[in-house]
Amino acid sequence: MRPLPRPAVLLGLLIGAVAVSTSAILARVAMGEDPGVATAAQGSAPALAVAFWRTALGALALAPSAVRRQRRAGRPLTTVRHRQLFGSGCSLALHFALFQGALALTTVASAVTLVTMSPVFVALGGWWWLHERTERRTVVGMALTIVGAVVIGVGDATALDFGRQALLGDAMAFGGAIAITGYLLVGRVARRDVPATVYSCVVYAWAALVLLVVCLLLRVPLVGYAPTTWLAIAGIVIGPQLLGHTVFNTLLASVPATVVSIVVLSEPVGAGLLAWLLLDELPAGPFAFGAPLVLIGVAIATARRRRAREAAEVTARET
Repeated sequence: MRPLPRPAVLLGLLIGAVAVSTSAILARVAMGEDPGVATAAQGSAPALAVAFWRTALGALALAPSAVRRQRRAGRPLTTVRHRQLFGSGCSLALHFALFQGALALTTVASAVTLVTMSPVFVALGGWWWLHERTERRTVVGMALTIVGAVVIGVGDATALDFGRQALLGDAMAFGGAIAITGYLLVGRVARRDVPATVYSCVVYAWAALVLLVVCLLLRVPLVGYAPTTWLAIAGIVIGPQLLGHTVFNTLLASVPATVVSIVVLSEPVGAGLLAWLLLDELPAGPFAFGAPLVLIGVAIATARRRRAREAAEVTARET
């Protein structure tokens, strides 16, 4: 499968970063003023229900396109690929369950910052499992984004009276960062010969099935929400799910999983600003220092990829 041209990759990274930045705000709206992991106020959706609906509706939205694309491919998915997609779906289900739960227990800035610490685990996993070389420029970009994300999170944490509930939310967000690592690394392998829409649809479907089982076991209400809640869930599906994760899935055929995960680290900046504007959740003072570090780190990481591709194109022309 041919890599995407550089302008398309950069545009995709930008669209995906903006889209995922709206996830936390829309989830907060869907969960209402008194959010909970398995329960919620009348008319609102519990965190686990939001996680289920975003994956289920995302799979349904992509299904027609995925079926057509798979028919054009003319070959069925191998048993190995099916197992990989199932594993990726389980990782995604765990990630969404932990992330949505964290948003119900702690602040947007803390949850988003901690859940986007995945580059550390992706880089280690890519080196150990995929044998991907992590170049010096990527390491520098990753270090800057991580420092910036930590500054944002620490500043937010020191501005709050943390209790056990908030600390549990922080732990869940950190667990979500580890869970998303499997999803990104498996996608890096599977996307070499599986079309993006097919990969996304199947993985979302597996994630939705896993989350449905969890919701049924915990008796999480999946219907009976207010119109505002359904609109927020629809926004999550259209924005973070389809324009965010699906775009990143497409890019995994052209860029390493580490680069995608680093770009995702720009999410605390967008989410923090939106929380300030829409939820009146003013970021702490260090946010102004951490946000530029995140953006500079993203720029360095993507510049590394651009120069590497240009060098490869020159080599290809010369041979």
